[in-house]
Amino acid sequence: MKVIYYSYYGCYFSPICAYIHLNDKHKIEKEEFFKIPYLLEIDYGEIRFMGADDNQNEVFVIGMKGFSENIKRTLYGLMEIFKIEDDVIFIDTSHYDLKFFKLLMTLRKNPSLRKIVDNFLYSYYLLRYNDVRGFVERYKKIL
Repeated sequence: MKVIYYSYYGCYFSPICAYIHLNDKHKIEKEEFFKIPYLLEIDYGEIRFMGADDNQNEVFVIGMKGFSENIKRTLYGLMEIFKIEDDVIFIDTSHYDLKFFKLLMTLRKNPSLRKIVDNFLYSYYLLRYNDVRGFVERYKKIL
């Protein structure tokens, strides 16, 4: 099975959820947090492989902008055309994303503000950790 975590940007809670899915750890320490693959790397439309879980499910992330339904239908259509029989599950993480994420990424480009933004992003992750962990665990149970 292919598991694809997605959101508008696909570079904050999507890779965090994928990382939690792949690693049975408790809270991620700050040094490790900023080493999560594809974290804070905005790149719409590219499906990025994160790893395989214990059940050999492949885990991916993608940023879909506002086109998630179109992208999902297109992928399913291509799978049907090319007779690809893999199961694919899309998991929307956008309800965890910050509304002003683009502003934070702009501020983060300024070297003097980067540490402040990074501290905020890590603190926000810690604030939402229990919800996110439960969210990922619910999906892992049905896979």
